[in-house]
Amino acid sequence: MNPYQALARFYDLEHVDLTADVIFYLHFARQADGPVLELGCGSGRLLVPLAEAGGELTGVDNSPAMLALARNKLGDRVKLVEGDMRTFELRERYALAIVSINSFMHLLTTADQLAALSNVARHLKPGGRLIIDLPAGDELVHQDADARLTLERQFVDPATGHQILKQVVSRIDWATQCQELVHIYDELLADGTVKRAVVPMTLRHTFRYELALLLDKAGYTLERLYGDYDLSPYESGCPRMIAVAQFLGGV
Repeated sequence: MNPYQALARFYDLEHVDLTADVIFYLHFARQADGPVLELGCGSGRLLVPLAEAGGELTGVDNSPAMLALARNKLGDRVKLVEGDMRTFELRERYALAIVSINSFMHLLTTADQLAALSNVARHLKPGGRLIIDLPAGDELVHQDADARLTLERQFVDPATGHQILKQVVSRIDWATQCQELVHIYDELLADGTVKRAVVPMTLRHTFRYELALLLDKAGYTLERLYGDYDLSPYESGCPRMIAVAQFLGGV
């Protein structure tokens, strides 16, 4: 089962303050000479401000529940497509493709990563750009690797007034660079009972030169590697690893 079918209920509630990357993507969207494509668009968190800024947009996601959230926000302002970033097929060619915060981590093998990169390339205009936003390479070191249960955050659903506690169990397999996560959402109901949702998920971490090699193999030229949304260069201690690559054609 797609984990986002269960996560959709909580996604916007726990990501309401995630806005740091919006200005970053608006900057590149304004530079793009043509339509913009977001892979793993989810609930439309980024598509909403991009749509408000104008321009032709398409969002692709493999979760019907997340796309339903996006449609509720965007109506018909943005083309929304259910599909897998490895295999989706669209007639349009795009000037910019975005794989925003951590979405690339759902590709668990090199074959999956290359399939997605090559498929995106087929949908880019010659000279089009691809942006991939990932955790910094040293992020894996800072993650709990012993499967301990950690309280990550708590928030309130304004629609119901219910308090929700999110706990996470994390286990890292260093040999595969995969992080196995279990998200546990406990919702305190009005009668004092607790409704629990348990959502397992696996993510794969990718390092700097591994990403550069993947992009090169798929026909891209790596233009810049940023360490944060303020366009600062990537270096040790940066919070993010954001690749901006150009596709010159040929796939």
